[in-house]
Amino acid sequence: MSNWLVDKLIPSLSRSSSEKRSSNVPEGLWRKCVKCDSVLYRPELERNLDVCPKCSHHMRISARKRLDYFLDKENREELFADIEPVDKLKFRDSKKYKDRLSSRAEGNR
Repeated sequence: MSNWLVDKLIPSLSRSSSEKRSSNVPEGLWRKCVKCDSVLYRPELERNLDVCPKCSHHMRISARKRLDYFLDKENREELFADIEPVDKLKFRDSKKYKDRLSSRAEGNR
């Protein structure tokens, strides 16, 4: 038999105490290594080309960032940048493909 007081009151107390704590640390300033669980300062990690300084694990990076690492910034021209994806098959998953594309575009802004 469960205690109503414990089930209802205690979770709300712990939730409210955690909500009151605010941090002055900006979001995304730290990143955790998936291999050694070290907490890494993001600017230092980026200077190290997204390689963990503790265990030498190579973090996942985006395709654009990878291109920036091995292509020169000067005289670089992106081809077909104006092409947009089209859903000719009317693909549907848990969400419409068109809705996924629009939410992804909003996230990139």
